[in-house]
Amino acid sequence: MTLNISVGNTVWWMVIALGCAVTAFMYLLLRKKNNEQKRKAMLFIGCAIMVLFYVQRILMFRFDAFVSIYGSGWEHILTELLPFNLCYLSVIVMIIGAHLNNKYLLGFCFYISSMGAVLALVAPVGIFTDTNLLQPAVGMFYFLHILVAAAYWNIGFLGLVKPGKVMAITSPLLLNVISFLVHIVNWLGRSVGIDCMNYFYTFDPEGSSMLELFWEWVPVPYFYLIVPGYVIFAGWSVLLTLLYRCGVLLRKGKVRTFE
Repeated sequence: MTLNISVGNTVWWMVIALGCAVTAFMYLLLRKKNNEQKRKAMLFIGCAIMVLFYVQRILMFRFDAFVSIYGSGWEHILTELLPFNLCYLSVIVMIIGAHLNNKYLLGFCFYISSMGAVLALVAPVGIFTDTNLLQPAVGMFYFLHILVAAAYWNIGFLGLVKPGKVMAITSPLLLNVISFLVHIVNWLGRSVGIDCMNYFYTFDPEGSSMLELFWEWVPVPYFYLIVPGYVIFAGWSVLLTLLYRCGVLLRKGKVRTFE
C-alpha cells in the first residue's frame, strides 16, 4: 500500500492539518495545568521526542532512497547519529530550558526552533517528498516534525515564556552562535574526509526547495542561511507574536511574566 506525499498535494495538506490539530490538542490538554506542570510536561515531551528521533535515524538506515544517495558507510551512520543537526539540538535546548526553567532557551525554541520544524514540513529535503508516507522512515519524519512544532509553539501559547522584543532579538543571536559552532563542526568533519557532514545545511541545501532558493540569493556556504534567514525571521516573529497574543486572550490574561 502506498500513500504518496509531495509538497502541495492532498496528502501533504492532510499532514499540515494534522500538525495544526496536534498543536491544538496539546494546548487544550495542558492549558489548565499550572506552570510547573506545564514545564514538566514539556520536559517529558522533549525526552520522548529525543528517543523517537533516534528511532527515526535507525529507520533511515533501512530506507532505500537514503541508502542509495548517501550510502551505508560508517561516515554516514556516524553523521546521522551525532546530535548536531537543528532538530536534535533544538530538542536538547528544549530539554535543558525546561529543566532549568530558562526563559531564553525556551524562547529560542518558540521563535527559532519552531521555524525550523515548519520549514522541514513545508519544504522537506528531496528524499521526503514524492515518496510513500507509509514508509516507516518517511512517516516518522513527518510525525516527529509535527510533534516538535506543536511542542515549540505551545511553549509560548501555554505561557511558559512571554515573547517580546528582547526575546525576539536574543533568539536569532543565539542561533548565530550555535550555527557558527555547527559550521565549524562541519568544516572539521569535512577536513578529515567526512564529506557528508552538513549539519544545519551550512554547506549545501541538499534538495530543500526553500534552502535552494536561499542559495540562489546568497551562493556562499553558511551565509546563504543567515542573510535570508533574518528576513524570514522578521515576518515569522511577527506572526508568532500575534498568535501568542491570541493565546493570551484565550487564557484570559493568565500568562506567566518575567520581571
